[in-house]
Amino acid sequence: MFSEKPCVKLGELGSDVAEELINLELVYRGISGELCIRSVVQLAMVSIKQGCDPTKVSTYLNWRDFEAFVAEALLESGYEVFKNFRFGVKKWEFDVLAVNTTFSLGIAIDCKHWSPKYSSSGKMRDVALVHLEKLKKFLDWCNYELLDHPLLRKIKKFYGLIVTISESVRGSIQGVAVVPIYYFRDFIENLGYYVEELKVVTLKNPCYIQE
Repeated sequence: MFSEKPCVKLGELGSDVAEELINLELVYRGISGELCIRSVVQLAMVSIKQGCDPTKVSTYLNWRDFEAFVAEALLESGYEVFKNFRFGVKKWEFDVLAVNTTFSLGIAIDCKHWSPKYSSSGKMRDVALVHLEKLKKFLDWCNYELLDHPLLRKIKKFYGLIVTISESVRGSIQGVAVVPIYYFRDFIENLGYYVEELKVVTLKNPCYIQE
């Protein structure tokens, strides 16, 4: 309901659901007593923590919310996150750039909110190739980004990642990890294992300075 409209009448939700949402401070009361969602992304995060299927939850998000959802999951996993990260004279962009200074690693992420019928291996191969080239361009430009993002000096290596809704394609394509949202948290929590297992390309950051 909240994915379709920001406010829902109390009777449409049912008293138990409404009370739960109020207790979790996910909603507030509108002028006419209806319940209005504060953030559909936060609602999605809570739903998954309570056992809902991440794939099904993600289908109720639009593509912008899906990107924000991925960013939020990374924040909760201890990453510092830059959303819609733009760089270079051509203004290339990653949907999310996540860095972890503890492990000195970064992940450049593009999110594909595609239905299964659009998620063919051929199309994903093209997307992965563009993503990898974009990541290489970013590292070529890292010196120009240091003024605005000095944190980049602390990041030794970067990986490319595409997060999808569909599970029809997954693994490593062109050296880029392709991870359905259902497996995303597991992938992040066990990044070292999956990078080696899937043979994800590791790109060194030429701007890295060891402290």
